[in-house]
Amino acid sequence: WLHESETSFKLVDALLAIVHPELYRRSSAVWEQLLADEEIMDLHELIRAWPTLFTTISVVYNRETPFHHDSKSVPQWYDLFLSVGSYTDAVLELLTLGICAHYMPGTAALFSGLLLRHGVSPVNQGDHIGYVFYMWPSMFHFASISLGKWVKYSSLST
Repeated sequence: WLHESETSFKLVDALLAIVHPELYRRSSAVWEQLLADEEIMDLHELIRAWPTLFTTISVVYNRETPFHHDSKSVPQWYDLFLSVGSYTDAVLELLTLGICAHYMPGTAALFSGLLLRHGVSPVNQGDHIGYVFYMWPSMFHFASISLGKWVKYSSLST
């Protein structure tokens, strides 16, 4: 599944590079540092096989996601939420901002899952698969890469 999804996951990485270039650079540095670490050479094949700079992928299939904060994240980081399937009626709600948006197949949303309380409605017909891409701070700590700063509009325009 990971190998077959590699092209799609590279697009996910490209979205991260556009929306949060600092996090993209630091995530790339983590990956490079892990591959340079001789103490974990037995894991290098697995690291090379991982198809995205995000360290974790959660898959939610035909389930409502109750409102929550992603408590193990970092406030200045963005998680990427990708919705696919054959459904027509899902809603992504960001309670903190008062946003209630149609979450149609093919929709990608990037935001801080720690700062913004969020949830996804159930679907009544069709299949809904939600992919959530996020990172664990422990990977950055292990690779001795700082967690980075907040994304700024000026960094996006350069």
